[in-house]
Amino acid sequence: MTEQEKMEELVDVFEMDLEEFDKDTLLEDMETWDSVAVLSFIALMDEKSGKQFHASEITACKKVSDLLELMQ
Repeated sequence: MTEQEKMEELVDVFEMDLEEFDKDTLLEDMETWDSVAVLSFIALMDEKSGKQFHASEITACKKVSDLLELMQ
């Protein structure tokens, strides 16, 4: 999956437009970064790659780029 494709997947998780954030965006500054977004990201990763994460791994992320790294 390319970085662009990953960003497009995150659009669904964040329920935002792609133009509203980039890889340097701080997650805490996003109104939609909440427990539902964390669970949605976990479900996305399980569905797309079979990877399973604990919520604490996701909440430790500070930027969108951190989530992109987990998506490797």
